[in-house]
Amino acid sequence: MYQVKPRIMGNPDHGQNPDAPPYGVKPKTLSAPTLIDLRDVVFAWREDNGLGAGNWGTARVFKDGKEFGYMSYNGRVWDRNDWSEHAREIKDADNES
Repeated sequence: MYQVKPRIMGNPDHGQNPDAPPYGVKPKTLSAPTLIDLRDVVFAWREDNGLGAGNWGTARVFKDGKEFGYMSYNGRVWDRNDWSEHAREIKDADNES
């Protein structure tokens, strides 16, 4: 089972507090059986809550309860959170590619 715990924040470009989630959006852990399904769940949740890229903070990804990566706003999963040239995209966590 895959899970993501997105840190959602207000977008200051829209007059929202960047130190707190937008009004009415509660922190949530999202789950799905595959990474592809998890992306779909995240995209639907973002759409349902009117969240954009300016609301997206760190999103830690877990597989069977163990942290292994980070999800960027576009749904890609990375092995590190520094977005450097050293970050490697994780496309299939079951096959390490």
